[in-house]
Amino acid sequence: MVKDTRQMTLDAPSGEISTLEDVNWTFEGADTSYFTHGLHPYPARMIPQIPDSLLNYFKSEGIVSQGDTVYDPFGGSGTSAVEARLHGLDAETNDINPLACMVTRAKSLPLDTRRLKEARDSLLNGLTDDLRETRHEYEKEQLELGQNSAVRDGWFPEPQLSELLCIRQRINRIRDEYGVDIARLFRVTLSAITRKVSYQRNGEYKRYRMPEEKRANHDPDVLELFQSELRSSIELMREYSNRVDHSLTTTVHYSDSRTATDNENPVAENSADVVITSPPYGDHRTTVAYGQFSQDPAIIAGDYGYDEMKNVDKNGLGGSNSDLKPMEELEEWSPSFGATMDTLREKDGRADDAMRFVRDYFEVMKEVGKILKPGQPAAWVVANRTMSRVNIPLHLVTRELCEELGYEHHATLPREIPTKTLPWENAPENVAEQKGELMADENIVVMWSPE
Repeated sequence: MVKDTRQMTLDAPSGEISTLEDVNWTFEGADTSYFTHGLHPYPARMIPQIPDSLLNYFKSEGIVSQGDTVYDPFGGSGTSAVEARLHGLDAETNDINPLACMVTRAKSLPLDTRRLKEARDSLLNGLTDDLRETRHEYEKEQLELGQNSAVRDGWFPEPQLSELLCIRQRINRIRDEYGVDIARLFRVTLSAITRKVSYQRNGEYKRYRMPEEKRANHDPDVLELFQSELRSSIELMREYSNRVDHSLTTTVHYSDSRTATDNENPVAENSADVVITSPPYGDHRTTVAYGQFSQDPAIIAGDYGYDEMKNVDKNGLGGSNSDLKPMEELEEWSPSFGATMDTLREKDGRADDAMRFVRDYFEVMKEVGKILKPGQPAAWVVANRTMSRVNIPLHLVTRELCEELGYEHHATLPREIPTKTLPWENAPENVAEQKGELMADENIVVMWSPE
């Protein structure tokens, strides 16, 4: 039996959650990388203790039971999907980021570990020689840099970029022999080291290069990085695969949650027993740039195109590709949003951006209302943010707009964010030396869908 390394910080004894308020939702010091949660970094990731605690409560109250379905319209890197399977539940998710979908599938789908190790041995057999030959060809100037990769110039040292692409070619051969699922785990492993190899500046999710003087001495060992990451990936998958039921179903839609029930491969109406999700904190351009974070890893490890990845942030909530028209009614249905918009207009702030984001967010709420079965819970993990130095109380906006759709409010659970990688300060108006506080707290807004 694999040791369950999940850590819960409860005022009541572990496992005895009589109310959601029994939980200390901050989870400071908890291990957030147990099982496959530790497979791949991702911006603003919801920590697994949140869905773990919610599902423990919902199961203890008989609200969900073995074989029910958890839906997450903002699947991200798969936190809800992994926790669903750990709790004996099916899962279904949406995300518009192909890297997020790839990582979610890799994290949540258990593998035959014997066959996985065979594939690993095949992948590594001769890899050292291949990488040595790649470097040799580069030094003889016979290798076309990047092998016509879609990666933009100036973001990677050579021959390391070609070495990364060499590993991808080997993973493609593994796919043909051992299947898509095993190859996917290797792709996610390759993706996890891509930013370390690049000139990406440490500690940044957006695309910022390290200073030019540091690039000259940046000479990462691709083979060492990959082998180390691969050992970790296989061990995490071994523990996870030994722990979960392989017969459960996890469905990941690479599609827009604003049209979840009307996509080419739709989520069925009245199919989910519980929704647990962490929506984006704001439009990707100014808050958390999921697409910028994912661009090079997706192109190199997943073989996605540059244009496809360039559009991820534009396609996000409130992004420039949204074709939804503003709704003045939102300001009436949510007095908190109305007051925010009034303040933004008074100071000539970014009212249009706020409207686009909340308009898109409301569309997802409507879709969730179709997918969630009557009388079942939806938990929205949201953080308040500032826009043009105006606080947007997203927990109140979420509650008020859900109530307009007929939901019943069950609880709003505050939590501090002790270690989450988010911007704590920024310069919203790009004025030098002017900074404003950003997201240091979250709220979990639990609503019950209409009967």
